[in-house]
Amino acid sequence: MRKINKNSRRGIVNLFADFILTRIDKKENSIIQVTDCESFMVIHGQTTSKDVLDMDKVKTDFFEWFGDILDEVGVEKINTLDIIRYNQEIENIEKGWVNVSKDVFVEEDEPIHELSVSSEFPYGYSLNCGRLMTYYSHYIFNHMYSLMGVDNLKFYFTKEEDEDEDLKIKIVSNSNYNKDIVKSLVLDVFSFDLTEFNEYVKDYDLLQDILFPGKDKPYTKQDKLEHVIVF
Repeated sequence: MRKINKNSRRGIVNLFADFILTRIDKKENSIIQVTDCESFMVIHGQTTSKDVLDMDKVKTDFFEWFGDILDEVGVEKINTLDIIRYNQEIENIEKGWVNVSKDVFVEEDEPIHELSVSSEFPYGYSLNCGRLMTYYSHYIFNHMYSLMGVDNLKFYFTKEEDEDEDLKIKIVSNSNYNKDIVKSLVLDVFSFDLTEFNEYVKDYDLLQDILFPGKDKPYTKQDKLEHVIVF
């Protein structure tokens, strides 16, 4: 996942997206994207929730919580255009490529210039909208990187099964281990039960991802190391 400097324009939009997300019931599927257009911020999104947010109250709370960060970036006020859609049908996102690394949050080069800055996945995405899948992918890799001798890889997460009833996951890396052996080990050790894994992270404050990326996360625990063995 991308490491975001919270004391920056990019940091503010991502932090604001996650903050808005915390104002929606965790049981709901929600996707929030905030775009800073300099003179105002566009809050785009959709949620299964029927409860419409009072965005003025959300903004007030945001300034109360993170006034020091906003002062650091030079944000004195936020004008918003709220186009969140409520009571939407949003399926769980449980399929896609995930870049995972030994350091969960990785710095990326900033563009030379941008007229607008938007929040980006996973910030602003609720657990069942791809965030839980991403956390689980990091959970798996945090057990595997030492054995495989790699610092990062691309992981295709899916719940779809092949004709042998094995999950059709894919692992792309430069490890010396045969990819089929690695895939077999992953399928043997990890259940891919996101409902069960949700118990690990359901009480986790999602704001911690951007505020304290270097701290231990519940999704990086290594509770299956004794089973990660290649004979």
